[in-house]
Amino acid sequence: MNYPQIKPSLNLDFSNTKTLDPRINFRRGTPGAYYDGKTYAKAEENLLSYSEDFSQWGFGRIVQTPAQSAPGGSSGAYKIEQESGQTSSGYLLQTYTTSANKSYTFSVYAKAGTNRNYVVLRAYLSNNRFTYFDLVNGEVVNIDDRHVATIQDAGDGWYRCSITYTPVTSSNVQFNVYFSDNDSSINVTDDGGFIYLWGAQLEQRDSLTAYTPTNGTPITKYQPQLMFASPDQPRFDHDALTGESKGLLIEESRTNLIPYSEDISHFNQQNVLIGHNAMVAPDGTMTADKLIANASSVSHNRVYSNNLLSSSTDGANYTLSFYAKKGEHHHIFATLWDNTGGTLPDSQVWFNLLTGEFNLIKGLSANMEELDNGWYRCSVSSINDSSTNANSIRIQLGGAGEGPSSLFQGDGYSGIYIWGAQLEEGSFATSYIKTSGASATRSADNASITGENFSSWYRQDEGSVYVDSAKGNLGTNFAGYVSLHTEDFSNSEYYWLLHNSSDQFQFLVAPGIANLTDGIDVSLGSQKACVSWVDDNFSMSVNGGEIQSDTSGPAKKNLAGLRIGFSPYSNSHYLNSAIRKIAYYPQRLTNEQLQQLTK
Repeated sequence: MNYPQIKPSLNLDFSNTKTLDPRINFRRGTPGAYYDGKTYAKAEENLLSYSEDFSQWGFGRIVQTPAQSAPGGSSGAYKIEQESGQTSSGYLLQTYTTSANKSYTFSVYAKAGTNRNYVVLRAYLSNNRFTYFDLVNGEVVNIDDRHVATIQDAGDGWYRCSITYTPVTSSNVQFNVYFSDNDSSINVTDDGGFIYLWGAQLEQRDSLTAYTPTNGTPITKYQPQLMFASPDQPRFDHDALTGESKGLLIEESRTNLIPYSEDISHFNQQNVLIGHNAMVAPDGTMTADKLIANASSVSHNRVYSNNLLSSSTDGANYTLSFYAKKGEHHHIFATLWDNTGGTLPDSQVWFNLLTGEFNLIKGLSANMEELDNGWYRCSVSSINDSSTNANSIRIQLGGAGEGPSSLFQGDGYSGIYIWGAQLEEGSFATSYIKTSGASATRSADNASITGENFSSWYRQDEGSVYVDSAKGNLGTNFAGYVSLHTEDFSNSEYYWLLHNSSDQFQFLVAPGIANLTDGIDVSLGSQKACVSWVDDNFSMSVNGGEIQSDTSGPAKKNLAGLRIGFSPYSNSHYLNSAIRKIAYYPQRLTNEQLQQLTK
């Protein structure tokens, strides 16, 4: 193998070391989002087995009839009927060994039947702890002082009832469901009364989350947690789905124009209900909302926000992005449009959260980034022009069927989970920027080496630079991988390896000395390039490909610094992606060595 015999004098292996060389000066004035590849958050959980098959539970004084209509239109509910001759309520139970001083939330869907308008939940250890729920009026009516209780309308007479209980010792706790004809006693009239039940859940946390069905085995799911690096702390990003280390993330400054990124109840609403804080979000907090189509009429079922851009530049690009996860529905529609001129939407795209596919009907571009545990980050971009002022956004539910449907009537229960909405000026989505009442800006990532930290390893008369990086996202025609600059950042004195608007690696030696392009589309996946120089000899190889060369002109001998992921002469042309590795060899490597390094 014709590898270089000389070792690099600068070796920045970001993806493997996940550290910043102390010679690098790094600045970013605000927090920045990324995945660290090791932190996971508990997501859905159900510690009960057979959450929908009550015949597998402990029970007494009841007769069970399965295959009843359940929330969302399934037939998995049970009719629970009082056994003839019994005047104490029938019951269902499962036992779980709880931990001391940990909160547990127990829930069940219930619907009033004949002569039984109340469901009663109990966490039994040594004392009775009953809490009563009125299934006619949708109220908690008699709550044990050791419980926190909630009741949620699930449509069609169904309610989701829950209690949260915190045992002070590690114990075997019985979690019971009773039913009653009054709000203060589980003694009932022997009249054949019954109730409907479906979907029980037990989770170790202090609040209710989205329902997760189980069969014979309890379920606890985890998902990668979106992290936030402090100001001036580098982000070593990872693929949220595979855990692959991507390297050092370098992004330009962007502003999220949506004032409440994690609360869609602040959007205007049309024929929808909002389930607030219904799901664990990608950042591990209980802040994802559920967008639900209500049952009032056949209609568009959506949230929207108008006039987010008080003024917009003709020809500017804007990108809407949000995190979404399927619930009972899996199609979601997004658009940027002009709500002032009455024109058609400037962008329209359907996202399928079941398959991870999208259909861009109109607009500049769209994308779906698969995360983990069913989450996707969906985005769509548009170009503003004089006839279409894309100053408003819409996020709309599709129908519950296999194909998307713009107009349909919901059931007041089914929907999709949404979190982290972002609208930014640019032709692609950048990392998530949280807002809490006003727009917010994430500063640019600036990483550079200057002064003695630069001169200690750099040779002025010849050298070679190797780069392994993901594709650059073009901010303004170019996206820089690495650049070498003069002390005064002259725009006519530099070396610059970049990603150009034709999706090619390009090596510029200014002023007008060399301009090498590979001609190979590098728009997908990891890319490797190596450039090399000495007087009258400049070369480049990309992914082991054919050598591109220029054999005239002097090498630059007055350079004073290195910049990682942006321009050599201005704070622009950011990579907007992650760099795995940069290496500098204090020697003009041979063309064969350039090819060998980049294979």
